[in-house]
Amino acid sequence: MLRYRFRDGVNVRSDQSRSDVVVETPYATRLNSIRQCVSLGHPDDFLKTLLARLSQQGVERSHCSGFQASPGFDSVDPGVDAALDDFYARGLLITEISGLKGCAICLNPLRPSLRQRFAPEAFCRIKFSKFVRIDPCRDGLEISTPAASGSLLLSDQRLFPLLMVLVSPCTEESIRQSLPEDLLIHCADLMSLLLTSGVAGVCDDHGVADIDQTAVESGWTEQDLAFHCHTRNHTIDLCRSERSPTVFINRQLPAKHQRIVLETVALPGPSRINHSLSFFQVIRDRQTVRVYQEQPITAGLLSDFLWHSMHIREEILCDPGLSRSYQGLLRPVAGSGALHSIELYLCVHRCAGLQPGFYHYDSSGHSLGKLSGLSEPCLGMLELAAASTCRAPQAASVSPGQGQQPDVLVVMAARYARHAALHHQTGLSYALILKDVGSIYQQLYLVATALGLAPCGLSFGSSELFEQASGLPSDLECSVGEFMIGNPA
Repeated sequence: MLRYRFRDGVNVRSDQSRSDVVVETPYATRLNSIRQCVSLGHPDDFLKTLLARLSQQGVERSHCSGFQASPGFDSVDPGVDAALDDFYARGLLITEISGLKGCAICLNPLRPSLRQRFAPEAFCRIKFSKFVRIDPCRDGLEISTPAASGSLLLSDQRLFPLLMVLVSPCTEESIRQSLPEDLLIHCADLMSLLLTSGVAGVCDDHGVADIDQTAVESGWTEQDLAFHCHTRNHTIDLCRSERSPTVFINRQLPAKHQRIVLETVALPGPSRINHSLSFFQVIRDRQTVRVYQEQPITAGLLSDFLWHSMHIREEILCDPGLSRSYQGLLRPVAGSGALHSIELYLCVHRCAGLQPGFYHYDSSGHSLGKLSGLSEPCLGMLELAAASTCRAPQAASVSPGQGQQPDVLVVMAARYARHAALHHQTGLSYALILKDVGSIYQQLYLVATALGLAPCGLSFGSSELFEQASGLPSDLECSVGEFMIGNPA
């Protein structure tokens, strides 16, 4: 049996002032959290009965032939059929296939843009998308992909062997052989659910599903596509977020970060930068430099570099008067929502006037707190930084195995809870942190250029080595960027 019913989060109410019926959907936008609604003007009895059935036990539908008349319907009304198609396209209906053991599989829409697909009549093969993910849940297995408009819930364990069949291109006959006898009549319906949900597609001669074609050609990885879709989708499913809430203790961390240190090293006050170098010259001259001279940078230059990049200029109260008000900071660099969750840690390899070691930059007191000497994890981070320069096309002297260690390696570590307290419901915390990293990279480049230093932003680093060096668990503070400076050769 194939049945349609309203998905969770759909509410039907009457607008007495206008004699309309309003269908409230579970969808909203990131900008406006008010649920989107569909207004039905002056519905007739057929439509009222349909709405009641969809809100309760659902409406049966025969295979690809319009909606069946059922108790309460004297005949198939064209207006009812059109309304069902409209509700379906808006992502309001669950499509459910049932067998002798109850619900076997159902299609749950995830956004209001569902387009029904059927398997081509000619010979074809279908398979799972290469981006498919299968997650266990209370009612069975949820099958989804990052960009799909729907997901499938597999509730009948007798269908679990179907998952192995769909890993490779398979025909309708292969699918039919994996179905229990009571569900054989729904083979075509099941293939339609697979294709409509977007978790499977029709394969080409090379075994690539049509839904993956452009993503595969563009080189998307599963992780990048999932992250992109999660953080950039404009429409959000409020009901889905409520159904799987994140266990989160909403405590706001203080804006300033205090650390227990071995000793505090005061930095010289900021000196005057050479004002003969204009802002536009700095932009023009900004470049990556990976080769250093024997003479190391000085503590004075390091002080200027940190002051003009990341010192706290002012503490502010953000969103005053609202329940979500929080402490914010103003720095020379931009920070999303003035949260400034990123702290700077320094692996000081060599610096005139400063002992080698691992330091935390106190951006409020403009000082360095020494956490340790150059431990094995610190040396590992320096070696990793040097190795990453071997791909540089800049100089013949920079060849594989011969990258120079910087005078100072700056490690950016994010206090994730600062963002999570404000953005955990939208799921944008990590995306905003990475945007902040990009802003800091550019700030460090420009300040280093103005000071005559050799700057180099790194494309990767090691969270494990930072965790070992800092002694902090990565879920409390995680390294998210690395930057090298030194005296240019």
